[in-house]
Amino acid sequence: MRLFSAVATFVSVLSVAVSAAPLSLDLGQIGDPLEIFIQTTAGKLTTALVGSSTSPSSKASSSSSSASSSSSTKQASSSSTSHSSTSISTSSSSSSSSSSSSAAAPSPSSSPGNSGSSSSGDIPDGQGNNFNTPPGAVKFPWNYGNADNVVPITPSSSNGGWAMSPNQQCMPNSWCPYACASGYYSAQWDPSAMLYNGQGSMNGGLYADASGKLTKPFPERPFCAASMMNASIRNTLGQSVSACQTVYPGNEAMIIPTVAQAGGTAMLNIVPNSYWLGTSSQFYVNKAGSTGDQCIWGTAAEPVGNWGPYIFGGGQGKDGNTYISVQYNPLYSEAGFSKDGLYSVKIQCTQGNCNFPAGGQCQCSGGVCSVDNGCTVTLPQGAKAEFVIY
Repeated sequence: MRLFSAVATFVSVLSVAVSAAPLSLDLGQIGDPLEIFIQTTAGKLTTALVGSSTSPSSKASSSSSSASSSSSTKQASSSSTSHSSTSISTSSSSSSSSSSSSAAAPSPSSSPGNSGSSSSGDIPDGQGNNFNTPPGAVKFPWNYGNADNVVPITPSSSNGGWAMSPNQQCMPNSWCPYACASGYYSAQWDPSAMLYNGQGSMNGGLYADASGKLTKPFPERPFCAASMMNASIRNTLGQSVSACQTVYPGNEAMIIPTVAQAGGTAMLNIVPNSYWLGTSSQFYVNKAGSTGDQCIWGTAAEPVGNWGPYIFGGGQGKDGNTYISVQYNPLYSEAGFSKDGLYSVKIQCTQGNCNFPAGGQCQCSGGVCSVDNGCTVTLPQGAKAEFVIY
């Protein structure tokens, strides 16, 4: 199971699940549970988390490897397939220089998915939204409060609601990702995209053809499907905390917000093993007092988004177990931000039998985690857990 991450500003960096063999950028199939590889400020890809479990059937094997990674922005790539149905024209006139990932139109396809879902109907026509649509860009199909559980991202910016960076636009001949509500994941992506890092890895969401007509690549599936629904955030603080999910397949920006209000809970989108190429979910977790507005690219001077203090991860393995992890964000420490006064996080089992690392706990507090570099908890089928912020 793969957990992908982009942790340096506008840098394409990937992370992966546990494998006993060294990681190569070819990124072939590997097993469970989670091991996260994160880019440091120096551009080196290093092991940042190795999880372990007390369950003999799902015990993590640890590995440590490093590799170099390009510091250029992740580039769009093209793929060639035939045209599909379920579409609607939403393009405005004129042209624009900023665009999303370009590719040929997809062919209808099907793949396993979580049956719990929202509406799986046709692509809407905008639902009367007044979101920003620059000349030549493709209009975002949904409005707030839609039945599909789609959530607009910064609709007043150039992205106009799409799950893209604020200065990006959904353009004709490109793939345009969208975000889903907390606990739901986008069930649409390029069926021909088969590389974790390379051609097609930005091709999430809907496809806009040359005329701006949007296509649903998996017509029989919903736009947003229910996640594993077995891991949530419990915020015991007096201020809200936002967890920022990365867009993948997409540009890997951490712009999809899940906000746990003060004294409240929020379901995390932990994807099933049927998700695109078996990849997993990753969240950068901001400091106390944060909202969805802090789900942006941060900097060494601003500890938000990919520079936030914590990283949560999770996904279902091929064995049916779900693996969830917590660690301190190395970028937060490297930038010199203090962990003094920072809230603590522990994973707490709320249902069933959760398998914890040696010592029976998984927590990060006072700048130290119960397992070096972070820890992983295994949730067998029927088990549920919370990331408790305290």
